[in-house]
Amino acid sequence: KGSTLPFVAYVTPDGKFISGTSGARHADMFKADLEGVLQNALLKAAPDAEKKLVKIAAQAEKDAQENKIAAVIKAARDADAIRGFSDSKDKVKALLDKVLEDGRGKIKEAAGLCKDGKLDESGTILTAVAKDYKGTDVEREAAASSKALARFKTAAKETDPASKEIRRQLELVVKEGKDAPLFVEIAESRLKP
Repeated sequence: KGSTLPFVAYVTPDGKFISGTSGARHADMFKADLEGVLQNALLKAAPDAEKKLVKIAAQAEKDAQENKIAAVIKAARDADAIRGFSDSKDKVKALLDKVLEDGRGKIKEAAGLCKDGKLDESGTILTAVAKDYKGTDVEREAAASSKALARFKTAAKETDPASKEIRRQLELVVKEGKDAPLFVEIAESRLKP
């Protein structure tokens, strides 16, 4: 039941004061405060860092055009490691987002092939995606999808369509496939009577 006024101080990562507020702030005002702070020159990348970021962004753009996925992912990590805000940093992030979106599209393509019974073609795509997208969520999803695909392949070896093993493999895909939602959907649709 104390009555104190909240005080918020905005500082740079190295402790330089940017601004502060005193008193209760409505959510919209607090958001406006944050947006204003993020535009402060003290939070922008230093000039020498900005030069590095411009080079990283230019190379990442070339790499994206040449479909050098691992290079774009590395560029994004390198840019993210540089302190401060920058349009070049945002450009690299946008390139990474596009590359990751393309990877998810490939997983979707692999799921479509799996659904059509083209299991080997699906596996080829998933293997390439897992390799190209090392260290990203797309790699994790591709690996989980590969595991689900292995279960589909095991089920496909059964000659009796009423085999309990088929059902068991599909249930395992559903149970284990939290990181492979497209393959879980396929398994769930096949489990329906």
